[in-house]
Amino acid sequence: MKTEKEVPMGLLDNVERGIEKAVRGAFSGRGGSLGPVEIATAVRRHMDRESFTMSQGRSFVPNVYRIRLSEEDFAAARKYGVALAEELCEEIIRHADSQGYTLLGPVKATFVKNTDLKRGQLGIESLTEKDAAGAEPAPSVHQPAPEAEEIAPTIAQPAVPTPSVVAVLDHEGRQHPVRAEGTVIGRSTSADLTIPDTGVSRRHLEVFRDGRRWIARDLGSTNGSYVDGEQLIGSHDQVELFDGALISLGNARLRFRLATGEV
Repeated sequence: MKTEKEVPMGLLDNVERGIEKAVRGAFSGRGGSLGPVEIATAVRRHMDRESFTMSQGRSFVPNVYRIRLSEEDFAAARKYGVALAEELCEEIIRHADSQGYTLLGPVKATFVKNTDLKRGQLGIESLTEKDAAGAEPAPSVHQPAPEAEEIAPTIAQPAVPTPSVVAVLDHEGRQHPVRAEGTVIGRSTSADLTIPDTGVSRRHLEVFRDGRRWIARDLGSTNGSYVDGEQLIGSHDQVELFDGALISLGNARLRFRLATGEV
């Protein structure tokens, strides 16, 4: 389990002052309710839990957040929702910068009323979406009640440049870029990646991009293809690839990698 990294001294005080400039008087004097600092702290912890590392040692965090609040807490936040959402977006960017996280797109924060929650409770949903303006987080904490309301979201650009994510195949110490439209692997010299192995068919396997997913598909090879030990055959001739997946073709072994920037 990832442990929360140390927060620099004074950061919480600065966050509280920054938020309360716009939401002065909100959340105050109501025992058990959520304040701006509690919300910001919960989001930072969520970021730490949801961070993931791809190749080259870079850590990524989601850039789209939906914060579900109880009816009472939502009523207080609604008066100052845009300003609070703006400050929360900036805090997400600050925390990502302080922890060395990378955001793959603009930051979006949305507050949602949920009548299933009690005062002082909150739920957080998040996802990574390059085009945050059209993102819709998949529910993972609490489903909103039918009468659920939203505070208009605010988008802030990340403080770091958005890196491009590319796919490569590691084979015998060399990296071979994978084209989004498809890279064919086989024994033939006409294949995009030629592997001179008698156990590999002339056109053995194709790796291609399908939306945000990378797919490996067997092309009717003689000896079959395996991804992390799973054979691609018959109606199950393709599988989604994740960073670090091991592809076996005959005696050849290839490692699928997701990398950032130019290869």
